[in-house]
Amino acid sequence: MRPMVPHRHSSSGHRSLTATIALMAIARTELWKNQTFTIERIEGQAPATIIYQITGVFNARDMYGSMKQIQLGNIFDFKPEHGADMPTCHIFDLTSVPQMDSSGLGVLVSHFIACRAKSIRVIIVGASPNVKQLFKFTKVDTILPMSPTVEEALQAKS
Repeated sequence: MRPMVPHRHSSSGHRSLTATIALMAIARTELWKNQTFTIERIEGQAPATIIYQITGVFNARDMYGSMKQIQLGNIFDFKPEHGADMPTCHIFDLTSVPQMDSSGLGVLVSHFIACRAKSIRVIIVGASPNVKQLFKFTKVDTILPMSPTVEEALQAKS
């Protein structure tokens, strides 16, 4: 958890996005871990936003070796605590994903479709050249917005 720090207001009297983020408690939840990749959910880095950080090669052989397809499809389902607002943005940080196969892509697209039905925005960040090539080849780059970094995605969603 990140320590609380005093906030600073800008000259207009409004708190900056950086100050707002610094005031929030960040919670990390490991959703999946095996020998080749991990998935971690990060809450509290920005208001109404969940960041899913995926690390490692995201492919079917590793996903389905020990997890049923239905379980993997539901891995990104999120229900806020009682009384808390539903997030309006899910960011998938793929900065540490060197490659992905069509099954990994399918998991992301399925989640995008489910989110779209709930008016939740999905943004992909930090895609490697190999992952971008897969997105372009399948035309997923035309439906899923992409950003180079989490910080830029947070600025774009504001």
